[in-house]
Amino acid sequence: MFIINKKISKFISFATFCIFALNIQQAQARSWQEIQQSGVLKVGLSGDYKPMSYYDKSGKLKGFAVDMTTDLAKYLGLKVKFVKFTWPTLSQDLANDKFDMAAGGVTLTKKRSKQFLFSEPVVKNGKIILINCKNKKLLSTLNDINKPDVKVIVNPGGTNQIYVDKHITKADVILTKNNFANLQGIRDGLADAMITDSIEGNYYQATEKNVFCVASKILPGTSSVKAYMVKKNNKILVNKINTWLNGSEKNSIIAHWGLQP
Repeated sequence: MFIINKKISKFISFATFCIFALNIQQAQARSWQEIQQSGVLKVGLSGDYKPMSYYDKSGKLKGFAVDMTTDLAKYLGLKVKFVKFTWPTLSQDLANDKFDMAAGGVTLTKKRSKQFLFSEPVVKNGKIILINCKNKKLLSTLNDINKPDVKVIVNPGGTNQIYVDKHITKADVILTKNNFANLQGIRDGLADAMITDSIEGNYYQATEKNVFCVASKILPGTSSVKAYMVKKNNKILVNKINTWLNGSEKNSIIAHWGLQP
């Protein structure tokens, strides 16, 4: 019995060591020198958030964040490599060094800023109510949609769900698997409203007229900014991103996508 326990003890000690070693390995992001040596800037994008990043019918990745980070990489003398993330796993993916920076509509929040570094703001944003234009219900305020006879649809893992979980206490909340299902629910009339970013809402209102309508102004207390997120020990990369953001190169890209800097 003693021998068995000793073997188990050794196994546990070895497993603990491996976990500890893994945590050490994940603790440090690629340094600026390592990024330079690789010649590649790895950028995390969701690919499900128009106009930030999305796949067109041919499967090509497009969007404001694609254009911006491609230009940023060029400015840094690097090639860009896009790595897909999901909103529920965004923070963990960055913590695990799957990419050097997260882009494509990441909201600067207090919780995220405790764990990561953020660049200077890229574009302004806020939460709005998006509905199907054929919906005849009055849905222009938080009180309007926070009722038992209203169905509110939301995608998991991001700031939209955080807002809904906090403020929508009476409505029937439908949690979808991703942002595509979220929007499709509004198209099909399966839900009355969704909370989303003004960036996304205004895009769909402009591109799918008479289908999507922005029903509200920026909801109180939701004004925010989108920025680039990197790990805490990557200050050099953040400084270089900020230098680029303060230049004029980005202005034509912002104007092309009709966003507010």
